Amino acid sequence: MSVDGRAVPRLAEKWTWENNGRRLRVDLRPGVSFHDGTPLTATIAAEALSRAVALPANRALYPSVTDITSISADGALQLVVELSKPSAFLPDDLDLPLSLGPDGVGTGAFRLTRRDSSGAELERFDRYYLGVPKIDRIVVLVSDNLRTSWARLLRGEVDMVTDVPPEAVEFIQNDDIQVISFARSFQFLIAFNARATSFRSPAVRRALNAAINREALIANVLQGQGHPATGPIWPQHWAYDSSVQPFGFDPRGAVSALEAEGYQLQPGSDDANRPPARLRFTCLLPAEFSLLERIGLEVQKQLYDIGVDVQFDPLPPEEYSLRISEGRFEAVLVDMISGPALARPHIFWGAPRREGLHAFGYANAEALRLFELLGSSTNEAATRSAVGRLQRVLLDDPPALFLAWNERARAVRRQFNIPSSGGDPLFTIPQWTENTDRQPVSTQ
Repeated sequence: MSVDGRAVPRLAEKWTWENNGRRLRVDLRPGVSFHDGTPLTATIAAEALSRAVALPANRALYPSVTDITSISADGALQLVVELSKPSAFLPDDLDLPLSLGPDGVGTGAFRLTRRDSSGAELERFDRYYLGVPKIDRIVVLVSDNLRTSWARLLRGEVDMVTDVPPEAVEFIQNDDIQVISFARSFQFLIAFNARATSFRSPAVRRALNAAINREALIANVLQGQGHPATGPIWPQHWAYDSSVQPFGFDPRGAVSALEAEGYQLQPGSDDANRPPARLRFTCLLPAEFSLLERIGLEVQKQLYDIGVDVQFDPLPPEEYSLRISEGRFEAVLVDMISGPALARPHIFWGAPRREGLHAFGYANAEALRLFELLGSSTNEAATRSAVGRLQRVLLDDPPALFLAWNERARAVRRQFNIPSSGGDPLFTIPQWTENTDRQPVSTQ
């Protein structure tokens, strides 16, 4: 998947729609081999895709695969996917994980040679279909904590740390180490329980969104590593309408809107520690996720300024997930995937069911109609028009308190020349080259 939400060819060379969008014909790339030397054929791909489509987890996270009625091979390198209805999200969802070869043998740039509790080791696959990688070997080491990982990096024992928290970027970066940040198609948000009395009015939800200074949250908590989020559509998507005006920071307007809905400032509750408030609610968050806790504190402070008292309830991850799935919450702070494809926001906000990934119960008839239109149309002009209208609907009737699109950072020793892709440098490792102007290093 490209950063703009378009499906990109990998093992598939191209694909075409037939039978009025009810058949997808996929041409596989010739010359692809598994790590054991077995060539990739349409028959093997059809069997692997059929297994993946049958898995309940994949049917929840990649819902367009439920439209598939059959998968068959047509010749050595063509797949034919028959559908019960047009399913425009299907090429995006065919990015789902596959177990292609026997015993999980893959086709990637590196072949797994060892995996145990201490980590893993991979070696270059010389028959990789996109060209021989420049790096011979990758050793993945497991660290008990980030401090250990940083110490190994600074001592030159490892060449990359895969996840650098925002507050550590300045500490890690130096003449020997580069920090590469990239936008993730995940956003921090507080999802509302659609059945909670306090959140039934769209005006209340709009007011809460207007009360948040997203720039301050990004600066204070994310150390500048993020971008404001005002809706569930990935802003780098090719059909995103940048002319749609997002929520502005307007605390006075938020107060007026809440008062118009009958939320007047009331004295504190029986708990002497609770401040006067016009609206109170409790928000779940997973315990021991320090970044989410800091985001929660910033949101709490900002909402306090308009007389909204939000209390955060940290729960063990298992209980947190159970409470969400059972609908036992008023609101929940999450780090949610929302792109880059339109199929991602659809699985959370595109249907009024309270099950699986639709656990928040959001139901807006026009949003549902537009999501269904996007899921069935392969016409680019129609897609652009529908996305713009959907953005407006979700601003007028927001399903969540949208906070920030987040970023991730990788720290890599400068002995490597890394292609500038704008995305995750992990995906470009086969193209990394060693900087011959510096001293040779290991590839751990």
